[in-house]
Amino acid sequence: MASIGYRRGGWELRYRDDQYVQHVERFPAPPTKRPPEQVLDRKAEVERQLRRGSYISRAERDVTFGVYYAKWLSTRQISSARAYTDAQRAANHVLPHWKDRSLSSIRPSDVDDWIALLATKMGPYSVRHCYTLFRGPIRRAVKDGIMTDPCIDVPLPKKPDIRKSFDDVLTATQVDAFVAAIVDADPAYAALKTNGRYRAMVFAGAWLGPRWNEMLGLRRRDLNPLRHELTFGRIVVNQNGSHLYEERNSKTEDHRTIPVPEDVMTVLIEHLDTHCAGSGPDDFLFLTTNGTHPHRGSFRRDVLTAATRRSKMPVKVSWLTLRHTAASLMFDAGLSLFEVQQRLGHKSPIMTAEVYTHLMRERFDEGRTRLETYMRERRTAPEVPGEQQETSGQA
Repeated sequence: MASIGYRRGGWELRYRDDQYVQHVERFPAPPTKRPPEQVLDRKAEVERQLRRGSYISRAERDVTFGVYYAKWLSTRQISSARAYTDAQRAANHVLPHWKDRSLSSIRPSDVDDWIALLATKMGPYSVRHCYTLFRGPIRRAVKDGIMTDPCIDVPLPKKPDIRKSFDDVLTATQVDAFVAAIVDADPAYAALKTNGRYRAMVFAGAWLGPRWNEMLGLRRRDLNPLRHELTFGRIVVNQNGSHLYEERNSKTEDHRTIPVPEDVMTVLIEHLDTHCAGSGPDDFLFLTTNGTHPHRGSFRRDVLTAATRRSKMPVKVSWLTLRHTAASLMFDAGLSLFEVQQRLGHKSPIMTAEVYTHLMRERFDEGRTRLETYMRERRTAPEVPGEQQETSGQA
């Protein structure tokens, strides 16, 4: 049982927890005949928690979000690239707002106000990312019984529509024109070693649809010309300035081997002969003339944007445009949803369908036409009642 006494200018609540460790909680207040309601309420709460086995010490109740965030962060199993991004978001948008707040003082309305504030400064995906970093430590604290869950019915901003249509991608002829425009015919640039250096990279990106980091991680050993296959699995993340990470697993934590069309394989082999002469099996396929990985921003500016301008493409081409183009061309070639999913490296065909629903529309229509043709050929033509009556009357 807990006991209350007045000592040294304040009220003291003394009790032993479920591990028989003695605790003393002090409440500054003047001496009175009856202890303050705050002390009596805390005494009743402690005794109730000890009876039910749900006791939480005062120090645990007053722990700050920053302390629990550090505990939660130490248990996460994520890639180094994700850890870098999380650290930036947390330092700029999460910890400055919540670090010094005690967990027990966080209310649902506080979370709603914070989300609304973030929505005025960043896009929906960034807001959701910040909310994930906030929600993780909170759920850990809720499991430990330190607080009630304030993350209930939080109004997060709606995700933008990411579905792609045929207006967002290139056709097969436009891909050829775009790849040709990577070579600058201007005499001032024609002799440069970098001129046309990434033609094979862009051509393969538009037909195979790898992620940017997967293409950077492609090594010579990943190319199998005899079987016309290519293996994606090792990724290189370097768009974070001077931070360079090399990882063995892809975004979906696996390796995938895909068949490569002959024309794409021919272009890749030509690239090997021209720009990778003397390279070993573990050397990367697409490097700068200095032997470093191309940075995403520089590549977009110097290669993709320049080729878009020279080829006068109606679409602003980025690496993501090439990935969407590859999906469009695969559907246009008649590949099934599951085949496209495997080539793009999506974990689920649901993801493929959500993004590329509009690109599949022609395939749906063609499937209906093929099924109608099949039905006309295979089914017995039903008799028409009117014709049967006329035949009976003539008899």
